[in-house]
Amino acid sequence: MKLKNLSGYNSGAYWRERSDMLYYRYLDYILRAVGKDAKSLADVGTGGCAYLEWFEWIPERVSYDIAKPYESESVKGVNANILEMKFSEKYDICTCLQVLEHIPEVERFARKLSEIGKLVVVSVPYKWPANKTPGHIHDPVTYKDLCGWMGREANYKIIVKEPFRGDKGERLIALFDEDENKKFGGHHVKNRIIR
Repeated sequence: MKLKNLSGYNSGAYWRERSDMLYYRYLDYILRAVGKDAKSLADVGTGGCAYLEWFEWIPERVSYDIAKPYESESVKGVNANILEMKFSEKYDICTCLQVLEHIPEVERFARKLSEIGKLVVVSVPYKWPANKTPGHIHDPVTYKDLCGWMGREANYKIIVKEPFRGDKGERLIALFDEDENKKFGGHHVKNRIIR
């Protein structure tokens, strides 16, 4: 897997430019709601971002990244390609945020996430224009694309629109529980309409 220029990750600029985005607030809320009893969390493709610090009630937090895993006193960083790893036990939650659009073997990678976590929380750019974002090889990404990569429908999904971001302002957040029939928020998501 070819790595892009890492200067933004190494300097912290990538996280500084994104840390106040609305979709991170949604993710924070979602994880607090569905992961209140979680004991372990793995994040895949963290890119040196510090959002794992927000989930301080989860005792085991691990960042897996092929280039720049996040690491601190409370978060373990692992520099690795998850496609080359075996996981003996599943984490309670596996997050993968704004990564799949970069991955050549996207279906294999996406399905590996379900081997890592009992609950997988994924975000992808939603219907961003093709060939306009460096490193994105799958734009435009739709909900149907994501379901194809994951091999199933999501248990829950929402589109978050960032203000002032134009045609690159929407992100799709989807939850894939190991129980395909699990409901979140009292509504079965398969009956919801998504554009």
